[in-house]
Amino acid sequence: MAADIVLDFYETINFELIDIDGYDTLFTELLEDGTYATVSDDDGHLPEDLETPIVFNVYDDNDSFQWSVTLDDSYQLKDLLDSAESTDTFLETLQNIRQEHIEQYQ
Repeated sequence: MAADIVLDFYETINFELIDIDGYDTLFTELLEDGTYATVSDDDGHLPEDLETPIVFNVYDDNDSFQWSVTLDDSYQLKDLLDSAESTDTFLETLQNIRQEHIEQYQ
């Protein structure tokens, strides 16, 4: 049941469930150049609920990992998406959060 709630929530923010290398993955295309993102929990699996910390992973059009950022939960992701003026602004905000995390743990 919790999985249905998670999937329904992510559908509302334009993610879809796809199979990547035999794993169910939350996926969204970010840019027209083929850049895309996935969302997982800390272990690389689907989040069990919407309050679980999530990892937002960015890949290029060649499926090469570019960078990732950990967010407090799925609601934070939705809030960031909703408040961004564009995809570029959204990605910039995520990069800033990522940098804050790096500086915090140095």
